[in-house]
Amino acid sequence: MNTPLNLRLATTKMVLWLLVGVATSVGAVRYALGLGLTTALTDLTPWGLWIGLDVMAGVAVAAGGFVIAAAVHVFHLDRYHALLRPAVLTAFLGYTAVVLGLLVDLGRPWNIWRMMLYWQPTSALFEVGWCVMLYLTVLTLEFAPVVFEGLRWNRAFVFVRRFTLPLVVVGIALSTLHQSSLGTLLVIAPDRLHPLWYSPILPIIFLVSAIGLGLAMVTAESLASSWLFHREPEWPLLHGLTRAAAIVLGLYLALRLGDLAWRGQLRYAVEGSWASGWFIAELLVSTVVPLVLFSLPATRRSGAALASGAFLAVFGFILHRANVGGISHMARTGDAYFPAPTEFVMSFGVISAMALVFLFFVEHLKVWEHPPEKPGHFRPAAIDPISSVRIRGPWFGGVQRVALAWVLGAIAGVAIVEHEVSRRAAMRPQPVESPRAVEVARTVSPDGLLHRLTLATVHDPHDGAPGQVGGALLIDGDRQGRHVLFEHDRHQQRLGGRESCRRCHHKNFPLAVATTCSGCHRDMYSPTDTFDHQGHAAALGANESCRRCHADTRVAKTRERSTPCAECHARETFAFPVELPRSLLPQGVAPGYRAAMHGLCIPCHRVEEAVRPVRDPYLSRCPACHREASPDGDDLRLREGRVIVGER
Repeated sequence: MNTPLNLRLATTKMVLWLLVGVATSVGAVRYALGLGLTTALTDLTPWGLWIGLDVMAGVAVAAGGFVIAAAVHVFHLDRYHALLRPAVLTAFLGYTAVVLGLLVDLGRPWNIWRMMLYWQPTSALFEVGWCVMLYLTVLTLEFAPVVFEGLRWNRAFVFVRRFTLPLVVVGIALSTLHQSSLGTLLVIAPDRLHPLWYSPILPIIFLVSAIGLGLAMVTAESLASSWLFHREPEWPLLHGLTRAAAIVLGLYLALRLGDLAWRGQLRYAVEGSWASGWFIAELLVSTVVPLVLFSLPATRRSGAALASGAFLAVFGFILHRANVGGISHMARTGDAYFPAPTEFVMSFGVISAMALVFLFFVEHLKVWEHPPEKPGHFRPAAIDPISSVRIRGPWFGGVQRVALAWVLGAIAGVAIVEHEVSRRAAMRPQPVESPRAVEVARTVSPDGLLHRLTLATVHDPHDGAPGQVGGALLIDGDRQGRHVLFEHDRHQQRLGGRESCRRCHHKNFPLAVATTCSGCHRDMYSPTDTFDHQGHAAALGANESCRRCHADTRVAKTRERSTPCAECHARETFAFPVELPRSLLPQGVAPGYRAAMHGLCIPCHRVEEAVRPVRDPYLSRCPACHREASPDGDDLRLREGRVIVGER
């Protein structure tokens, strides 16, 4: 029998499929061409929206599964049994979204399995990864009886149901471990977080907030699905959940403020900066306002107040995870980050896909075990859990709607990617800062393991000072204050004296002895055209000289068809294997400064390690040159006109 079309459900599904279509196009580009075109992440901000929303928030949102399972099976609060299956399903889909988010965010997603074979038991991330993997397995087994029941696999249903209690206990243990260990990941990185979000008790804060968020998420999910399917919400059960959530939120608020006060960091909350305003807004949305709404007397605790509190708490704690996972880092690193449109649509696409799976299970399985009685007029639902009558709309079938929404979304995704490509192709120039010459004083500890270099007399080599004063360079090409020390004299001596200069200075300006890297590679990231056509023509005899470069008069006079520059400039070119990015740059065009430096230094370091084998490759790794500042003073940093470099 046909029933009227549920416009709420049909519209929601079309929007979800539209977002999935957008994410499909963006995801294809991400996996085909890498992260560069699909994120606004940088080396200094490697964690962004995908980690904050898809991973950290996804884990926390899924906490309702173990909270309701513990309430029903451990504390025997059987009245909440009607919420158990939807909560477990939400948790299962939440953890599935975590895995999908990781597969999108990881630079080499095909290596995600490596933690199962290559153990690092002292790593917090190793513990989080194993717990997430095992708990996802437990959730699959917990929800499996619902699938077996729908398929009428009675033996499998009875078999798996025997292990319900052990699975619940294991699930609670795993959830407790990894919900807190997500905080441990950030405890070990105090230099990354603003003081308002960093705390030595972050594991406890993460666990308590996950419990509060889990209760709010179960409430929000129940209200949203009831609205979609025209069901009467389980108000008595939801009132009980929100009362428990109020207690947890109060504990969380006391922990956050008490910890800041105890450590003397509460002053940052009232300093008037963007971080303090963001912190206050986060606490108001996630805790204070929901706490007030959940604590209202029964006569004033309306459905609207309960729903507002639940959705605000969910949004607020997602914001907290985003703050801890990336936003608060900007105050420390100074690197501004705002997610690219492609990051937003990928996250929304993953969430939309999980929402569609949730709706599919609700419509085809007995996710709602005991639908409540409905007073008054009963409007037709999309699916009746009692009679199992499904909708067959009177116009434009479901498959056509899905296909149309997905195709429109895929087209929109292509447009978004094209916009990102065109925007990034027109990046603003970033001129390079020339290196500065410095004096070096080197001391070695008695055991020969620690080299301490003291640098002074910092000045610009172009200010008239003769040569390379002191034998070292202080390089900060992008003007970010993160200097790299290059010991010029030591490299020259090790590579063969002055005859080795051509190995690095592979091109020189006319009459110059050793042109600096920034002389040709004048932009940090963009290629630079170094060929002066007018100057060459004037020096070689104007129009009569054209055939020296364009010998074949039958073809167009283009850069690609001209005589290679090296044939004329052989004296200034040293044949040394320099690995540059495979960008197919035409001759006479110098790659960006960053690519040039990496292309020259890293291959040479690899050759050095091959000649003198070491246990672990070090010279070709980033920390060999790039040393971040640290509180213990062992890393490269400017201080009162001097630079101290620690262990090498």
